[in-house]
Amino acid sequence: MMDAPIDSLVAAAIHDAKNALLALGVQLTVAERRPATADFSSARASVARIANQLTELLTLYRAQGGQLRLAIDDHDLADFIDDLVAELGPLPDGIALNIDRGAATTLGAWAFDAYLVKLALLDALRNALRHARTRITLSLNVPATGGICFSVSDDGAGFPELVLIGAVVQSGNQGSGGTGLGLTFARLIAARHATPSGRHGRVELTNDHGANLKIFLP
Repeated sequence: MMDAPIDSLVAAAIHDAKNALLALGVQLTVAERRPATADFSSARASVARIANQLTELLTLYRAQGGQLRLAIDDHDLADFIDDLVAELGPLPDGIALNIDRGAATTLGAWAFDAYLVKLALLDALRNALRHARTRITLSLNVPATGGICFSVSDDGAGFPELVLIGAVVQSGNQGSGGTGLGLTFARLIAARHATPSGRHGRVELTNDHGANLKIFLP
């Protein structure tokens, strides 16, 4: 279920992490000189992004070696969404987050690996924040085919056509600055969620007045 050779992903992700660390150093230097909370928030966001990337890389390596085991358990969906939003942290100025809990109130709980799914959704949300013009939306619904569906959308330029058809892998929905790690990770984690009958989760990408990423879990 991986979209690109793991060696290519590792090289691209390490390069991206290196650039993020350099930016973090500049941000922390500035933050030390004046009590500007925006600088500290930006630094914390960089740290969280790097930590997530490293965790995603480790997960992909484990999957490639046949050592990945999901921790499937029942989780309260409303609490999960609250934790997800809290971990996302403060939003950039001018960007609003709309939350549609939908199925959370009707279903109550669902069995899935909350830690890994949260990582995938955080990556999608942070990507949406980078490209949104004024808003991003997080929603949870029950598809007609069953299971649950988390959706992250923004009002930016949308996914490039080559990303939509799967010809190239990009984690950035405007075709720049992405390693492909986040999307590959999301697809792996979704696919590893399966029912006894053999129905697997999946990820879908569409454009509808912006980029829309959906993670379906059976």
